[in-house]
Amino acid sequence: MNTTLQHLIDTIVQMQSPETDEAQEDVIKVSDTIAVAASVYETVRNTLEYDDEHLLRRNAIRRILKRRLGEIDSSKLALKLLRELIWAKYLPNKTIPNQQADVVATVLEKYKRMFGSLEEDTKDGQNGYAWLLDALSTEIEYQVAPPCVDESMASFAYQALKERVQFETALIDPKDQDLQLYIAVHRAVLKSNRATLRYRLLTLYYPKWRTANAGDQAVSEVAMSLNTVMHSIDEQITNPAAEAVFRFVRRHSMVFHVIGDIAKDHPEAFASAVESRDLNTLDAALTAAASERYKTFRSRLSRTVVRAAFFLLLTKSILAFLVEYPYEVFLLQTTDYLPLAVNILFPPLLLAFIGLTVRIPKKKNTEMVLEEAHAFLEVGEEQTFLFKQRRPWGSGPLFAIFNLLYLIFFALTVVVIAWGLYAFGFNSLSIFFFLFFLSLVAYFGLRIRNTRREYLVMDSSGGFFGILGDMIFLPIVRVGRWIALRAPRVNIFLFFFDFIIEAPFKATIDVIESWFAFLREKREEI
Repeated sequence: MNTTLQHLIDTIVQMQSPETDEAQEDVIKVSDTIAVAASVYETVRNTLEYDDEHLLRRNAIRRILKRRLGEIDSSKLALKLLRELIWAKYLPNKTIPNQQADVVATVLEKYKRMFGSLEEDTKDGQNGYAWLLDALSTEIEYQVAPPCVDESMASFAYQALKERVQFETALIDPKDQDLQLYIAVHRAVLKSNRATLRYRLLTLYYPKWRTANAGDQAVSEVAMSLNTVMHSIDEQITNPAAEAVFRFVRRHSMVFHVIGDIAKDHPEAFASAVESRDLNTLDAALTAAASERYKTFRSRLSRTVVRAAFFLLLTKSILAFLVEYPYEVFLLQTTDYLPLAVNILFPPLLLAFIGLTVRIPKKKNTEMVLEEAHAFLEVGEEQTFLFKQRRPWGSGPLFAIFNLLYLIFFALTVVVIAWGLYAFGFNSLSIFFFLFFLSLVAYFGLRIRNTRREYLVMDSSGGFFGILGDMIFLPIVRVGRWIALRAPRVNIFLFFFDFIIEAPFKATIDVIESWFAFLREKREEI
């Protein structure tokens, strides 16, 4: 058994071992009643944020820091941060020791020097502030809930792929190939976002950063060349080849996930089966784990689609009654409810249809999972994976012709849809909103459908009908992507929650909890 796989199993066994220490008395305690109110608020707020569940706690840490970072006393800030996380049930109540606040305070002090070196009124300073907030929130999450098993899994996946991947591309500098593979593994296997990657690369460049205090040499080095450090890290994350390497690694992520699942469920039995090369036992466990993954995918997909469709229905309804309905009544002096109804109901229904019709060819995909798992576990036929980047079409006369055809298909699609809507009595504004939301729904629907790629090891090309669909709908999808990336990124509902509701709500909770503590103290005096 190779070293990284053994380390993964040992880490799982260690994390699953029961605590031998006596229960700690000096722990952070919050009112259960208050925690219910805060967790309900957090649940409602998170329904408006389209983000993966495993990122919600880090997002919450970042929000709290952004709201409270101006507080001078790091110890008090650390304790308030932990209490808010416990209120919202991101951390367990009556379990986190008070000493944990000292650890978090040390991290806050370390970053204070970094924040102090920024020029606040410049664009670079604002970007640096956001960058440091990403790294700080991730480091605090790593302190309060260390992802030991995830890190061990990433090490195993990275080593397994590094030994088997051959790069055949001139677009990645040979000295950056390993780092790009490392980034892709974290993105594909651990689903790390940019904030997490920034922190992980910071600790990769400066290994002593995790344990450094505010006055240590590592902190001084980073502070003195902060802009260079941030630029170098972001340059690797946004490398032109990064997306291609990520897609390449993603095709193998399912294999590592099922290996991790059976290792977590029965670590000793799994280690024994690998050591004895018991393929029957391993294949049965891997097949069962893959089936569970497919079920989990279907469940998560349904939740994502329902949440996205509900948010879309809410947004479109508000827009219809604030803009479209007054436009018809006061300017056109008509009351045609069909365009309003279609514009309100069609986008969420289309999104639901796109999302809920996703299918995975389970049998063939599972067979390929087993083949790769045998190679990674070194119990079967060895495999080599070749990384090539497809021919770029970004220059030359052929590129101009393709662009022209692309624009023609887009124009024809828009004209046909607009003509059909006009025939059903849609006015110009209703047609515009229909096309606007159609492009957004097509883009987000495709993104939702593409989540299945995390579970596919086999090639997922769509054949003739896939090419035909691309010709017709891809231009619309591209417009939706353009709108999503360039439209104002301020979600008005999240802005309302984060800047209007959250601060007074959390302050009220703090006062109420203090009142409860006062009453308990008086009761104990009696």
